[in-house]
Amino acid sequence: MNNRTIKLVILDGLASIVTLYLAFLLRFEFSIPEEFSPALYGWMPWFTLSQVFVFYLSGLYARIWRYTSLFDLYAILSAAVTSSCLALVIVLLKMGSAGYPRSVLIIYFILNVSLVIGLRLVVRIYYSHYH
Repeated sequence: MNNRTIKLVILDGLASIVTLYLAFLLRFEFSIPEEFSPALYGWMPWFTLSQVFVFYLSGLYARIWRYTSLFDLYAILSAAVTSSCLALVIVLLKMGSAGYPRSVLIIYFILNVSLVIGLRLVVRIYYSHYH
């Protein structure tokens, strides 16, 4: 991995962490109960690793962000669906089907797709208008 790819992996990892935290905050109206804190912090590494792993295998880090197009957005969407499904499977295998807020998974997916696409579009806008 080159330096550029490492920066992109870190940025996507941070996006995954931020969106999972925001999903919990939105689900619990900005006050996460103590009994769900272990789920939040236990899920973070799995969600982050699954997203980075799937994005890497999907070739998203080989693309140049300044030339993001609709085809890239489709690739991001399909990779985000795959990484969210992988994270869901990991959560189900680790925690079973009860004891955690399942609505967080849907909120996470929506926020994650929005943030990942938004990051790439900001880079595209920056390079097309200000650089």
